[in-house]
Amino acid sequence: MNTRIGLLTAALLLGVAGGLVGCSSTAVIAPESSTTAELPYWQAGELATLDQGQHHPAVNALLQQAEQARQAGEWPKTMSYLDQARQIQPRNAAIFYRQGWVSAQMNQPAAAEQLLRRGLLFSHDEGLSRRIQWLLVDVLQQQGKQAEASQLRSRLEAERG
Repeated sequence: MNTRIGLLTAALLLGVAGGLVGCSSTAVIAPESSTTAELPYWQAGELATLDQGQHHPAVNALLQQAEQARQAGEWPKTMSYLDQARQIQPRNAAIFYRQGWVSAQMNQPAAAEQLLRRGLLFSHDEGLSRRIQWLLVDVLQQQGKQAEASQLRSRLEAERG
């Protein structure tokens, strides 16, 4: 009987301790998207760097590795690091933007289009959304979707004023 009570008490204590594990006040929570000023630019086929912006520490490390791979021209490796970053922050529109750019550089415009459209779904920043859409214009043109690219470009230019 005492053994049974001891086991029940131990199980109860383990359950309480397990429930408190997630209550640590030292957890680091980073936003899943960057501000527009922190994002790399897409201009004339060049992206400033892939490691700009404030992110979760693990994502920052992966973006730095992606930037090093980009500078070395290792596009598949670059994409692999970005994929890992997206696994950590799956709704980070800035990571989708970067992946779309890399896909375009790898001459994979269909993949780039898909990534950019997903990035638009998660973007809550007007500046980021515009950058994604401008890159989307280029990607649509690469695929021969001139009418859609032209329509999007016209809308973006009208918004620019």
